[in-house]
This record gives sequence, structure tokens and C-alpha cells, in this order.
Amino acid sequence: MQDHPPAGTPAPRAVVVTVSDRVSGGTREDRSGPRAVERLRAAGFDVDGPHVVPDGAEPVRAALEVALASGPRLVLTTGGTGIGPRDQTPEGTRPLLAIELPGIAEALRREGARTTPTAVLSRGLAGIAGGPPRALVVNLPGSAAAVEEGLDVLLPLVGHVLDQLDGGDHPPPAAGREPALHDRVAAVARLVEREPARRVVLADVGDTPIDAASLAAAVDDPAAGAVVTFSGVVRDHDAGRAVTGIEYVAHPGADAVVAEVAADVAARFPVEALAVVHRVGPLTIGDVALAAAVASAHRSEAFAALGELVEEVKRRLPVWKKQRFADGSHEWVGSA
Repeated sequence: MQDHPPAGTPAPRAVVVTVSDRVSGGTREDRSGPRAVERLRAAGFDVDGPHVVPDGAEPVRAALEVALASGPRLVLTTGGTGIGPRDQTPEGTRPLLAIELPGIAEALRREGARTTPTAVLSRGLAGIAGGPPRALVVNLPGSAAAVEEGLDVLLPLVGHVLDQLDGGDHPPPAAGREPALHDRVAAVARLVEREPARRVVLADVGDTPIDAASLAAAVDDPAAGAVVTFSGVVRDHDAGRAVTGIEYVAHPGADAVVAEVAADVAARFPVEALAVVHRVGPLTIGDVALAAAVASAHRSEAFAALGELVEEVKRRLPVWKKQRFADGSHEWVGSA
């Protein structure tokens, strides 16, 4: 959810809570809370806060109860997620969560660890609470940088989470919800700034045909002893049923997600360069839906990085597939 709602649609409400003894006591300026408010407003939320409370489980729980009673769709806390004696934001949050979302919490830690190794010590939670309407509640660390990194991960997911909470399935994104181009470019830029840019030649989601040979040529490097590629093509059957074609639809935040995946793999594997592209729109039998290429000094490293890149794209990229069958029926299924 990185764009403003369509005209006439009420902006979803968000509440921001800053958790800090020093901010609460007036000895330190609150920088993380206001930054969260700024980012959320830019994303189209009607934001209440930041509300400042001291560290401790009880102040956090009380603040969250008040926030949830006001009917928001998103509640963010900043601060109190570490292992210090007063860091008890998770303890104040957990009793209110009806459903925990550990995948979001892990993604936040992983993103933070790119620039701050101690981010893995964060115990922040994410989950669903309150209702009706139900809200997504997320604990972020208490620095402005951590808020920036956390919202880079979170904002592309929020719209889908709220759709699911409201009983939605996985339909194509609603008309008018495509984010502004500059917002999408900015999201990708924030990710690229934290990675060796030369390693990621291309990370894209688009509707043009994919040429795997062009990707291989793009990643070729004089230092590479191996260039390996993958092409995922549309097949003519699925679970015993004849398939005539498919259509992929991507979440508006898919570009930022594929950029994050590519940067993650490039940072963890000794590659010279990599590229990955996922196609959207209508595809026919034999068309390439997903292609990736990796160049590395050694073939074992290239194959390992390529396998991880493909699997992570398939696991994390928010795209949905409409399969058309020979009997005239169709079905929507999850990510590729």
C-alpha cells in the first residue's frame, strides 16, 4: 500500500506509538515516531500520533489497547524491541495478538541486518489484533533508520494484508491502486543503496516477453568462470488438466520485492552479477514467465546462487496466476 486511495475512498487509519523512557522523560528527541508518521502519510494513511509512552510491558499494552479501540487498520510501535532490561515492547504486544505473523518479523530483522548486524537481536513482533475492524500491529526498533528499513519491507505488504482481513481473495489489484512511478523508483532505490549495485544488473516485473539469452549476456563478466540461466515456461497441463494459457497479476509493490530478493541473494553469494525478471499479463504455452541469470567465478557458486534466487522469487514475490483450462474454466492460484 504505497499509493493514496482512490478519490472518495476513506484513507485507512494508522496509529504510531513511540516507546522510550528517555523520549517520555524529555531527555531525548523522538525521531523514529515522526519519521514513521511521515512515511505512512505519504503512503496514504490517516495517521494518529506519534504517542509517546515509557518502556515496559504495561505502558505498551495500555497504549495498544487505546490505539486498537479507535479502530485503526495499522498500528506501529517504535522502540523497546531489544534485550535490555527495560525493552519489553514484545511482552506488552503479544497478549493482544490474535494471530502472529512471524514471517513479517523475520523479514524486518533480515532487512535491518543488511546495515546493522545487531538488528538480529530485535525481538519485535507482527500480528493481527483488535476488531472490528482488525488491525495489523508491528513492532519496529527505535531508530529513524530502522523505521525507514522496516517500512520499505512493510508498506508493499499492508494492502494485501488488509484485503485478506476483510475477506478478500487474490484478485487483480483494484483499478487506480497502482503506485506513482516515483514512489516505486524510490522504494527500489532505498534497497539498492544498501547493496553492491554492480552485482544486480536487472531485477524487474514487467509485461514484455523475456529473452533469457539477453539476461545471460547482461550478467557476463570477465571475472566470471560460469554463467548459468533459468527459464520457467508455461506448460500445457496442471494436475492432470489441460492448460491453454495463464495470466499473471502482480501486487503494486512487486517491483520493490524483486529488487529486495535480488539484492539479498547478491549480498549472500559470491556472484559477479545477476539478473531476474518475472513477466505479468497474459501468457501462452511455451512463453517464459520467470527468467534469471547468474555469473560467478565458479560453477558451484553460480548454480547455488541461481537456485536460491529462483526459489526466493517464487516464495516472496506477490504475484497471482489465473490458469485457463481447455474445458473453458479457470482458477486463481498463488504465487508462481
